[in-house]
Amino acid sequence: MDNTYRPLVPVNPKDLDSVALALLNGTQSDEDKRDRPPAPSAIPNREQYIILPTKIHGKYSYPDTLVAMDLTHLGKTWYDTHKLLAAEGNKMLTICQFVDFINLIKTGRAFNGAGNPVDKRRLDTIIDNIMKVRNPVRAEWLDAKFESRGGFAGVRNKMYINYNHTVDAAGNIKPGKTEQLEPYLKSDKKPGINVKQWLRDASIYGIPKPNIATGDLWYWHPRNDKVAWFDADSVRAFLYCGRNPTNSDTRLGVRAAREKI
Repeated sequence: MDNTYRPLVPVNPKDLDSVALALLNGTQSDEDKRDRPPAPSAIPNREQYIILPTKIHGKYSYPDTLVAMDLTHLGKTWYDTHKLLAAEGNKMLTICQFVDFINLIKTGRAFNGAGNPVDKRRLDTIIDNIMKVRNPVRAEWLDAKFESRGGFAGVRNKMYINYNHTVDAAGNIKPGKTEQLEPYLKSDKKPGINVKQWLRDASIYGIPKPNIATGDLWYWHPRNDKVAWFDADSVRAFLYCGRNPTNSDTRLGVRAAREKI
């Protein structure tokens, strides 16, 4: 008598070991996570947000984050925008989160804050509003402020990035993190850098690396006491890391974000 157990459904042995290991370790691929509907958020206007899943980029990471589909607070300075967001319980996207958000939208698979799939036509509209070269101008602030340190006794200046800003009780904007910005592209490219390579291979802070290929995305490198924004108009799209934080423009807004609850 043959006592061998046989599965009722044929099993493909390919990658069976990796599947078993994933089950034991509780790990999943990014693709598996994108296909599984996430738990809904508890906020009342959750359908207006997209869930950006938890990401780990070396020493930089963030939890599941709700990211607004549309820009708000047009015409405000970088400082005032932070204050308005904080009053709402929101925050500004870091450059790295912005890159991850673009990459998520470009997959054509994303979920809103209610845990429902977002229609691909809506996702196409979002990415066009961010990156497509056309009128009208569209621009958004990003949570990065740059600081140059050093330059004494023959020591070359080093660039630092401040991010994860919060607003204290006195209304002062304070960085949650300050870290040296290495490696990064230290010269302007007008034009341009390869947008696909930037989205695929940005540094942990979202900044283009020194060896990035030439392309159509214009780039202004980080400058002391300046901040970051992304812009697209009828001529070009660009990542600008040299913006004055006291500037404002009626076409410049922010994509509000908050930790998913």
